[in-house]
Amino acid sequence: MTMSTVRPPLPDGVVLDENVYVTMRDGVRLAADVYRPPREGQYPGILSMSPYIKEIQQWPGAISHSIEAGNTAFFVPNGYVHVIVSARGSGLSQGRWSPFELDQQQDGYDMVEWIAQQPWCNGYVTMLGDSYFGIMQWLVGLQRPPHLACIAPVDASTDFYRDYAWKGGLFNTSFFGMWGPDTMAQCYWPGEVDGKLPPADLFNAFLSHPEDGEFWWNISSWTRLHELKVPALSIVPQPSANHSRGQLWAYPKITSPKKLVVLPWNPQSHVTFLESIPLNEYILRWFDHWCKGVDNGIMDDPEVMICDSVTQEWRYETEYPLARTQWTKFFFHSGAEQPATDPPYGRLSVEAPEVEAPDSYPTGSRLPFTADMSHDPRTPAATARLITGDPQTAFVSEPLTDDLRAWGPMSVTIWAAIDTLDMAFFVKLADVDAEGKRQMISEHVLKASYREVDESRSTPGLPFHPYQNPKRPESGEVHEYRIELPPKFWTFKKGHRIWVQISSDDNVYHMMLHTVYTSELLPVPGTATIFHDAEHPSHLLLPVVPDAPEFQQVTRPVADIHWPPIQDATSNATSRARA
Repeated sequence: MTMSTVRPPLPDGVVLDENVYVTMRDGVRLAADVYRPPREGQYPGILSMSPYIKEIQQWPGAISHSIEAGNTAFFVPNGYVHVIVSARGSGLSQGRWSPFELDQQQDGYDMVEWIAQQPWCNGYVTMLGDSYFGIMQWLVGLQRPPHLACIAPVDASTDFYRDYAWKGGLFNTSFFGMWGPDTMAQCYWPGEVDGKLPPADLFNAFLSHPEDGEFWWNISSWTRLHELKVPALSIVPQPSANHSRGQLWAYPKITSPKKLVVLPWNPQSHVTFLESIPLNEYILRWFDHWCKGVDNGIMDDPEVMICDSVTQEWRYETEYPLARTQWTKFFFHSGAEQPATDPPYGRLSVEAPEVEAPDSYPTGSRLPFTADMSHDPRTPAATARLITGDPQTAFVSEPLTDDLRAWGPMSVTIWAAIDTLDMAFFVKLADVDAEGKRQMISEHVLKASYREVDESRSTPGLPFHPYQNPKRPESGEVHEYRIELPPKFWTFKKGHRIWVQISSDDNVYHMMLHTVYTSELLPVPGTATIFHDAEHPSHLLLPVVPDAPEFQQVTRPVADIHWPPIQDATSNATSRARA
């Protein structure tokens, strides 16, 4: 059966050349939609490339997280040609899709060079898009097509192993249980196409490579980003569950001309990317500078722009991570009267521990068919907490006497012993307001057998785990576990408290089934013991950024980027182009 869909009406000032076929170096033909201005002329080209259905990319982003190619209705009337191409093996394109493989990276090179040779192109090409569309920009940029003038990756991971597939060395069941079938279904859409092959078996490929190595390096950019030559505008949304860790980790490694924009906290980053006119105006300034030679002063602005998630205030900085960061440890404490395993839980304090007894909690899991299972008398109390979302163990600070700004990488160091075959530590950081409501800020996981840290690649808040040659700890042995938390840009307000919780399982990460991990948590019941004394100073490490004079006020359009997106009446780029 051949499926179909419905395109929305074309925006004003946009002409569509539908399903233009472009032949790649190996003979595979890719289907592209070419959106261009109606007036003849030569314009820079914008390439957006992914396996996501290109025919739906002009609908509102709120209806699907696969609508991420960019705001065609904004850029085309501003003098660009937007080319949205279905990756090989998807949609109406030939070949076999396999995520981010070398042939896709080379296809990106070939598409850039094809665009540059079209009669409507001025010889300059850039790229646009969020998520998959953004990741492709790093990879295509590293292929160095001669006519690629700049890139603007949005919410674009650089490390497929650490950010997606095997976070902390534990397979990301919930994400791939969702994204894998959905993306493969888009590859099969709209049915049989001459020369199109079934998509690669990504589950077999990913599950057969549980350790980091060449397989993952070939489809990731982080090992090579120091070789990037093309100018890069790196746009990082918050909170960004999968992308921001690798995108921010890699930013200091980039040596080409670059800018970093950290967007306001919002639940739908791709909607902000598509609908925020001020954000698209800033991207347009970037494109105009590199693709049209417009002297608009963008490279004279400070390199880094950050929006605080809580205050919603924008600030310029000169580098990332921030040089004036005061790395501050908040140590774990507990006692017989206030154990970390029961409310009101243990304490977080800047005072180092001395002699303290450890905290232990039972491990093991039970299928969370419904939250009501937490009331089953056979369900261990610690497991019931997992089902209901309450912590197995937690540490919380006293109310803060002043605002505390934490911007950048952060981590938790745990000294722990386990008596199971293996175990993962799920760590979550939260902000507790004056009424006791917790707002989760950042979370990550580390499997005990992957605790090794490469100090030569580590920096404060960023312990680097090679994720190779796992070594299970001996039962009862105390080891140090350094767990990175994806960077955040958060101000803990005066009167609020800082919260850290630790567990051995997470029903959201695993969903209902995690049989292999269950087999590693044997015997049942098991025990995890968290030590926090002078010899084992378990702690949270926060990047505390002190106040400093604002050397330059953030100006428009960046200062106007908000959540939800505001259609600013003074934003006139589109009307200026159409006039």
